[in-house]
Amino acid sequence: MNDEHAQSRNDFVDVAVVGLGPVGITLCNILGQRGVRVVGIDASKEVYALPRALGMDHEVMRVFQNIGIADDLAASVSAYKDSEYHAADGTILRRFTSPPLPHSQGWPAYMTFVQPALEGQLRRKAASLETVQLRMGTEVVSLKTPETPKLMLRDCVTGETTALGARYVVGCDGGSSFIRRSLGIAFEDLIFDQPWLVVDMILGDHARDLPETNIQFCDPVRPHTYVVGPDRLRRWEFMMLPGENPEDINRPEWIWAQLAPWLKPGEAEMWRSATYRFHALVAESWRVGNVFLAGDACHMTPPFLAQGMVQGIKDAANLGWKLAHAVHGGSDLVLETYQQERRPFVHKVISITKALGHIICETDPEKAATRNTDMMALMATGKGTQVRQSLFPPIQQGLLAVGHDGQLVPGAGEMCPQPWIITAMGRKRLDDVVGSSLVLLTSGLPLGANICDRAAQAGLEVFAVGTSTDSSVYEEEDVLSGWLNLHGVRAVIVRPDRVVFGTAETESGIAALIDQLETKLGLIGSDAALARRSG
Repeated sequence: MNDEHAQSRNDFVDVAVVGLGPVGITLCNILGQRGVRVVGIDASKEVYALPRALGMDHEVMRVFQNIGIADDLAASVSAYKDSEYHAADGTILRRFTSPPLPHSQGWPAYMTFVQPALEGQLRRKAASLETVQLRMGTEVVSLKTPETPKLMLRDCVTGETTALGARYVVGCDGGSSFIRRSLGIAFEDLIFDQPWLVVDMILGDHARDLPETNIQFCDPVRPHTYVVGPDRLRRWEFMMLPGENPEDINRPEWIWAQLAPWLKPGEAEMWRSATYRFHALVAESWRVGNVFLAGDACHMTPPFLAQGMVQGIKDAANLGWKLAHAVHGGSDLVLETYQQERRPFVHKVISITKALGHIICETDPEKAATRNTDMMALMATGKGTQVRQSLFPPIQQGLLAVGHDGQLVPGAGEMCPQPWIITAMGRKRLDDVVGSSLVLLTSGLPLGANICDRAAQAGLEVFAVGTSTDSSVYEEEDVLSGWLNLHGVRAVIVRPDRVVFGTAETESGIAALIDQLETKLGLIGSDAALARRSG
């Protein structure tokens, strides 16, 4: 059934995922691991062979960990270097760093990766799942009745067409999304439009030493970027100037002239060069009927914080467990929280990235000089260095617990920390011990049988994490307990996407959280409840 060339005998599935780039194939994995019958559709038979995205954060790596490919990615992933903004004369204008150890999510805060290798691992994993079918070399030629979606598919080789019905459809088919256009959804334009040339180079054995720091060159003559990739991969990005066109600059001789301060021909091999227009766009709606959008199909961000693919993977993580919840009998009202949570968050991320882009892309010499003076003053006061992850707020609305005052309870909307756990089975990351279900974690709060039973009835796994070697299960460092102490609580309910639903200090507080969770999820009909009945 999992052979990518096989055609399903069924004409109806739980979820059809259109587009199998990193976002779509991640969503297929999340759904397949939850027993959802999913068909992934892509016009190309092969993984795109050239790199595009280059950076991902610890939350995305945690998604891949839960999919089960983290170890397989080791050879194509490396820690992201600190980033600096340089004036034309080399003066440092701003510095972005990573948070100190220990890693709050169990992984380095930011990483670089090789996209073709990543996508290959994701496709192989998806193809191994019982309920996943990948239809490669197949394009969607029509989408009808979004309330009860019907797709018409065409084999790209034979031209044969087949119909497919699905309870839900998710368009992960990129910036020119056929699904988005079929739904008539417009973009909100956040007003950023800059053409750039992107060049990926593989360093040779005798390449000269290059910086080990990522650098944004805020040079009004030509803004440009240098990024340290995994192993010998290095990326340069050059802003196109007024009057230039892609055909003129995307030529080896022009590119090597720009690379001259770093490389000579023969010191590196050009893997690819491509021109892009960097946009800042957010779809007005992320859902029509039972058809959803994810990734570039519903948002596009400039690359200055490497958030494009990152936010797409987080779309998949947010939507995936909610779709599975609805498919397995839970209330589909939970699906309304997808756009409610993700769109404002992505809007904020793009706005922050766009603001940085305007700083980098300034070509007026006088404005650039004023910018430099202002930023150097911040550096002198110690305010010019930031932790990259501190730029973005947590989710601030949606499927989250609120207190008596109507405000979110402490920690709700944040990512739950993932400590290293010491157990009788050895040293493991938290998710590898508790899985990716709904979970109630406690630290220093013994629970009675009644509250444990109450949690189990709501489909929650219950897991106590000790803080010292006196416990049979304890965290290696005070990552989780430190976070709980920061918020003045001793228990946390974590969603399958590892977002914190809510926190509590006492058993009665946990009971109140569970009441809210059941109300918001309609857990009576969920897969957890159904499993309990069948058991």
